[in-house]
Amino acid sequence: MDTKALKLTAIAATMLDGFVPTSWTPLPPLDAGVRVLLDDGDQQLVATAQTQLDRTADIGSSAEAGRIYEAMYPHADFVWPRLRAITEVDADYFDTASPTTVTLADPLPGAPLGDVPIADTARASSLAQALATLHSTAPEPVSDAGFPVEDPSRSQFLILERLDQAASTGRVPSSLLQHWEEEFEKVALWHFLATPIHGSIDETSVYTDQERVLALAEIGRLRVADPAIDLAAASALIDPAALPTFYEEYRNSRPRADEHVIARAELLAEFAVLDWLLEAVDSGDETAVLDAAALLSSFNDVLFGSSSDGTAAQGPDSDSASADHAASREGTTSAAATAGDAPDVEAAITESAAADVFIPGAQAASDDDSEFGSEPGSQVRTEPTWESDETDDGDDTGRIR
Repeated sequence: MDTKALKLTAIAATMLDGFVPTSWTPLPPLDAGVRVLLDDGDQQLVATAQTQLDRTADIGSSAEAGRIYEAMYPHADFVWPRLRAITEVDADYFDTASPTTVTLADPLPGAPLGDVPIADTARASSLAQALATLHSTAPEPVSDAGFPVEDPSRSQFLILERLDQAASTGRVPSSLLQHWEEEFEKVALWHFLATPIHGSIDETSVYTDQERVLALAEIGRLRVADPAIDLAAASALIDPAALPTFYEEYRNSRPRADEHVIARAELLAEFAVLDWLLEAVDSGDETAVLDAAALLSSFNDVLFGSSSDGTAAQGPDSDSASADHAASREGTTSAAATAGDAPDVEAAITESAAADVFIPGAQAASDDDSEFGSEPGSQVRTEPTWESDETDDGDDTGRIR
C-alpha cells in the first residue's frame, strides 16, 4: 500500500471548497515527492506533496510567477502550472525533516520529456519558439515583483569565479581552462540586455506531445537574466542533429536577440560539466569527483585532441571512466532516434501503476486509522494561479467512498 499517496489524497480532499474527489491515481514523482491525480467526476486536479522540494525555489514564488506569466504571455502557444490551493503539514506527517508543502493544481497537457532527447525538428522548433516568447517581453513586471535580476557584468563575474574554483581543484585540463577563460573574458560576448527567463528548463519541466511543446512547468525560478541560460539548458534536451534547427528557429522567432546569445549558450552548455565537478567537490564524493574529472578530460580530448600534454591529473581511473562516459553519451545520442514519439503518460501510468493502486474503504480517513489520526496543518487557500502536471484517463484508479 502506498500510504503516502493515500495520506496526500486525504489532505487534498479538504483543500478546495466544492472539490470532493471520488477517485485517485498515483503519478510519477518528477523529483517533487508524492503526486496523485484526483477526479470528482467534473474536473481533475493534481495534488503534490513537495517532500523533495528544493526550498530555494519556494511555492510562493511559483504562485507569483504564475500570475506574472498570465499578464506577460496572454497569447502564448504553451501553458504553465496554475495553482488552485496550497497548505503545509507537519514534518512527521510524511516523515520528512521539515514541514511539507502540499499543492492542488490544474493538470498540464502532454507529457514531460523524460530521458529521451528531442530528435524531431518539429518539437525542437516548438521549444525554440516557446523560449523566444519568454525572452521577448519587458523585464519590468518580473523585477517589480521582486524576482532576482542578474546584469551581464554580474553573470560574467560569477562564471569567472567558478572557473577559478575549478582551477583550484587541479582536476581540469589546462587547455580546457584556457579555452573557457579566453572565451568568457571576451568583452563583446557580454553586450546584451537581460530578459525574463524560465530559469529551470529540464526534462521534467518541458511537456510535449508528438508534435510540439504544450506546457512549461517549474516556473518558480523566473528571473531577469541572460537568455542564454535557458538556451543552454534546452540544448541538453535536444539531440545534436536537431540543435541547428533549434538555434535557427530561436533566431527567426526572436530577431532582436543579441548576436552572441547562441555562442554564450554553447559555452554555458560546455560549462555544465565543470559545474558537476564543483558540486562533487563540495559534496566530498570522491567517486563523483573522479567521474566529473574523467568527463572533463574526455571533453578536452574532443576539443583539442590528446590531453597528454598540459592537462591536470585526473586520478587513476580517468581513462576507463572517460571511455565509459563517452560510450554513455553515444548511447544517449543513438537512443534519440526514437524521440519523435512522445510517451503517452496516461497509458503508461495506468499500465505500470495499476498493481500499486490501493482502494481504501470508508474508514480510511477516520479518526481510528493511525495513518490519519492527526489533523493536517493549517490550510491557506489562494486564488487560482498555478502548479504542474499531466492528466490521466486510466480506468485503474483508487476509489474513495
